[in-house]
This record gives sequence, C-alpha cells and structure tokens, in this order.
Amino acid sequence: MTNAMVDEALTSPEVTTSAGGGVRSPASMHRFKAAVRSFFTWAERNGIVRENPAGSLTLRRLPRTPPKFLTEAEKRRLLKELRGRASSLAIRDRVIIEVFLGTGIRLQELVDLDIEDVDLDAKHLRVLAKGSVPQVKFLKSTLRSLLRSYLVERRRRGDGECRALFLSNRRERLCERQVARRLQYWLKAAGIDKKLSPHALRHTFATHLYSRTGDILVVQRALGHRDLSTTQVYTHLVDGALEDALERL
Repeated sequence: MTNAMVDEALTSPEVTTSAGGGVRSPASMHRFKAAVRSFFTWAERNGIVRENPAGSLTLRRLPRTPPKFLTEAEKRRLLKELRGRASSLAIRDRVIIEVFLGTGIRLQELVDLDIEDVDLDAKHLRVLAKGSVPQVKFLKSTLRSLLRSYLVERRRRGDGECRALFLSNRRERLCERQVARRLQYWLKAAGIDKKLSPHALRHTFATHLYSRTGDILVVQRALGHRDLSTTQVYTHLVDGALEDALERL
C-alpha cells in the first residue's frame, strides 16, 4: 500500500458517493479521511504495515457552520403559543423549552435531570456536563416560579417512582428524540418555519445573552465552555444584527 494508492482510493466514486447516490459533503469526507489516517497510524504503530501510506494525508480545517437559533421575535412567538395552552403535556413542554432558553442547558443534561437536581432555594439546577463535569445553572426568578408550579403539579399527580424531572406519557424518563419531536411540534404551532434541534435553543440562549451583555466571558461561563474559541462564534452572529442596525442609521 502506497501514498498514491490511498489518494486514488479516496477520490474514487465508491468513496466520494453517499449511500443515497449524491456527493459526500466536505464534512463527511473529512471524517472519512481522518478515520483512514488514524487506522494506518495504528497499523504502523503495531507493526502491521512498515510505513504509514496515509502519513502525508492532510486534513484542511473546515469552516465552522454558523449555529441556528431563534430570533427575539420568534422566541416571543414560541413562548406565547406555549403560555396559551393549559394541558399537562403543554405545561411540561413549556417548562422544558423555558429551561433550555433560560439556562443554555444541553439536551443530554436536560433529559438526565432528576427532581433532586432542582434547588429553588439556591436558585440553580445541578447538571452533569460533557466529560461528566458537575456544573450548576442559575435559575432566574421567572424560571424558578415556573419550576415550582410544575413540581407542585408533579407531586399532586403522583407520577410513580421515577425521579426524572421530565416524564413521558408512560411515566418514564423523557428521551432526547421525544424532546426534539415536541420542539418541532411547538415551532410549527407557533408558525415558525424552521427545523431546529433542541441544541438550537442553547444557541439561542447564548446569542441573546451576548447581544444583551456584549461580554463573551459571561457567555463562556454560562455555557460551561473550557475553550473561549468555542464561544466566540456567537460574536459573529450578533455582528449581523449590528450591521442591520447600522444600515438603518
């Protein structure tokens, strides 16, 4: 196996064509090349091949795709739609979405929440973040009131032995896919023509927080990012709003 053979294989239609018959995206090809390089690095280290044929394979840094998020107007419309519904399912969904928008919590962190993770007196949620790192998320007063009412209703209904904060109709812990489906349902109900994942609500939280504070370090702490460069994408999003404002001067 030589460098030329690896290059030829990586440009062949069998590799560059997706399962659906289209052309693989740059991101997909980037992952594929990274996997090939990692495999041959391992093979060389373990004496399976004498020389790494993918050693000269270069991986160009891909441009970061700007995250999707709700505008202020869309956020208001979504919350107005939720606040106008009184069913137990709608109330649960409203709490979920307001927790996303009010804390910037990740989807996995949200579905993992137990009742005991809510500390209304200390004004925070306890979460286990990426890498099993314990974190706390501040709860503003309106969110504390909403959670307090929700917990009272949970206890009144006697939702079984499950200690999960958010339950499905079967009284089991809500899963990530169910949360994503419910978000899409409410976006459609509010007339918001966007396909957004729950992670987009984290982006919404961060974008609006930076827009109001102008302090990227505050946003970094709120999101729990270790690396500031991960957070800096939100400065570019807000720059777009600044450009619009300057155009109207």
